[in-house]
Amino acid sequence: MEAALASLQQADAEGQTLYQHLAKLIIELSKQDARTAKNAVEKLSLKLRDSTYKLVVPKEVATMEREPSTVATLKQLNAIVSLLKVPPSVKLPPKREYKAPVAAEGEEEPAVPPIHYPKLPGDRPVPMQDLSGDMGLAIWAGCNIGSDNVTLLSLAMRELAVKHRLEQVRFFGKVSGTQKDYYIIECACPPEFVAEDKKRVGEEIKKAKAAKTPAAELDHSEQWGTGVNAFAYFVATDPGATVEGWTMLPRCQPVWIRTARSMRRLFTGYLEGRVGGYPHFPWGEAAYLRARIAEISHSCLVAPSGAFVKDEELEDANAIKINDEYFQQASQAEPGDDVKKPENLWVRDEERAKEAHAPVANVASSAENWTHIMPALREGKEVKGINNGGRVTKWAPPPVEEGEEPDENAYTPDDDDEEYPEDILRSLEADQSKLSSLKTEDGALPPWKFTLCTTLGRFPEKSRNAVVACQSLEWPGAVCTSNGVQFCNIYIGDGMPRIETFYSPPVPPPVSSEFEVPSEDPEAPKVPNGISELKDPRVPKEEEKAE
Repeated sequence: MEAALASLQQADAEGQTLYQHLAKLIIELSKQDARTAKNAVEKLSLKLRDSTYKLVVPKEVATMEREPSTVATLKQLNAIVSLLKVPPSVKLPPKREYKAPVAAEGEEEPAVPPIHYPKLPGDRPVPMQDLSGDMGLAIWAGCNIGSDNVTLLSLAMRELAVKHRLEQVRFFGKVSGTQKDYYIIECACPPEFVAEDKKRVGEEIKKAKAAKTPAAELDHSEQWGTGVNAFAYFVATDPGATVEGWTMLPRCQPVWIRTARSMRRLFTGYLEGRVGGYPHFPWGEAAYLRARIAEISHSCLVAPSGAFVKDEELEDANAIKINDEYFQQASQAEPGDDVKKPENLWVRDEERAKEAHAPVANVASSAENWTHIMPALREGKEVKGINNGGRVTKWAPPPVEEGEEPDENAYTPDDDDEEYPEDILRSLEADQSKLSSLKTEDGALPPWKFTLCTTLGRFPEKSRNAVVACQSLEWPGAVCTSNGVQFCNIYIGDGMPRIETFYSPPVPPPVSSEFEVPSEDPEAPKVPNGISELKDPRVPKEEEKAE
């Protein structure tokens, strides 16, 4: 007993003994109820130990909370938590207990319960893309951004659609940068932007007429909601960013597209950064990114032939709508609706349907069954100081008001006779390859490549679940995948087009020639903008100034 007592009274590095700790613990237990004291032994022991000993935090742990990497991680986690919260304006369906469906009498399989989608005020569904389902198709073509990023982007798209009341929200793609990557969300141009832009254009026209500004110096960009600015784009470097972390790109200018076509410059991931290289691009990386998005979207957004038709109800020649006879998006279905999908979108007659093993096998290598769904951009040429390159429609000068005399030499849209495909739903078969010098076994490299994908790995033409991937060879990373009913367009690349040879910057403009000195002979013809040397270049004296 004495040896045990001596062992309990040995002091540790802090000068405390186990005997003292047990004595204090017994005193605290005596204050407790005898029926609950037994359950409180461990808690009281920990409490006494923490009050006696001072916890020493290592320096590495103490400074961890102040490290930039930790602060950034905590900020990102808080942003993800805020995305998971349901916005107050979104109306969710009532919660209910899940019950396994039971087959009714005479039915072999039980009926599947309808899916209830989130609602906005007025029982309107959130107009956004089913990104998870579409990425399931894109994975077949090797396009994948990770399941975590898909979830975060879906939440971000919902937040943007609810806060800004956006329509036709979809994930455009991912553009890689040297330091950060851009995640891009596309949406229809908000109506308030269209109204503000019309007001702005009207004010600019009045100021230009008052100042008699030449037509070549006016703003030649297309208004919001039309042409190359028919859609708006939000960009973020973090897929889990909150609404404040998404930046809307500016309205695209035609001169941005024309200048970007002659450049080959990788993105850095900073919208405020400058764009180096030649030719000079003084508008910044945000404008450079917007120009590349315009080129990609107007060249590579495609769909199965027949999935869209022209909307005759609208005056816009480029307005299209979904063809209900061929295809109906499940994301637009109302609760309880029976979404009927055609058995075969690709095969148009029963004889071919019987001969074919898979619906998509008939168009795997055929461009005639694919169409563009965005109008083409004009290549452009300068006519009377006006260049329509980078636009969809021709620029029209301000109308002449009553009382003004029209200028016969002024530019009119009829002066530009560039060959331009007017049909928005033009077939991919009519596309001319810009890579004709690159040869393959079958000849020149075509602009599009078609591949059948299947889980079998072999003999995809014998699988009814095969997916066809339509890949652009001119813009690597632009892919459209379809299973015959649904289709998905996505771009994952560096934003650079494919070129035939090594890149060579355009030749700089010629050096200005020396000025011509006019002749002293009064009868000699006058030289335009002639410059002559002063006979007495000295500064006049003060006396001469006074006189």
